[in-house]
Amino acid sequence: VCPRGAPTTPPPRHKLVHGSFLTQAHIVAKTGGGRTVRASYWASKIGPLNIGWMNATIDRQQAFALGPHTTKVVDDVTLHMDYSSLHVTTGEWVLAVTPQAVERSVAGPVRRIDVQMTPRVAESKFSVPPHGMIGQSWDGDNKAVFGEEDEFPVRGEYTTSAMAEGAIEGVPTDYLMSSPYATDFKYSRFGLDHASPRDVSKLTGRVKAASPQAANGAGVVEKEMELSAGQVS
Repeated sequence: VCPRGAPTTPPPRHKLVHGSFLTQAHIVAKTGGGRTVRASYWASKIGPLNIGWMNATIDRQQAFALGPHTTKVVDDVTLHMDYSSLHVTTGEWVLAVTPQAVERSVAGPVRRIDVQMTPRVAESKFSVPPHGMIGQSWDGDNKAVFGEEDEFPVRGEYTTSAMAEGAIEGVPTDYLMSSPYATDFKYSRFGLDHASPRDVSKLTGRVKAASPQAANGAGVVEKEMELSAGQVS
């Protein structure tokens, strides 16, 4: 996912917040047949009617686009567009990308995206334990780890800085990607046949028993309440 800065005036309106929203989603999925699907969704391409579309490629084939209420099946990977949202289904995951308006925007993008990740299998059944800023939460430990969060002032001007430090392995820059379809970063699991879950004992955030959480409204899933608004870099 790709964040972009956007100063906003959240309620009450006597404060100005310099933060960021997710504005692009670029997805790479390897099918059971060995093919590679690459799909992209841009919030900036969504117009006032909220009509969604995406484009994609399969291996080195010609790119194609999907508009509202269309579906493309590639082996065991399904790309589906409803009216606005993109849904990518694999053997273990469902990924949903949904456009939203940026409320009270002062500058920057007027559209953002929410990204929701839903596993289709139990954590103990993953072929390889997932990772990434959100994926590492599914580590099978039944613990919620609370990372750094911004504390917004009642009034004045504020710039967000928290990026889930304490609830993620390493540091936020370990998760930066070199290009939209890159899959290689410090903790990448892409293409691996075996890997261990993260070691929760090495995290410095506050820990409590996990409870199921719904998707929040800022582009992330509050899995184990580890990542909240503005923390994905």
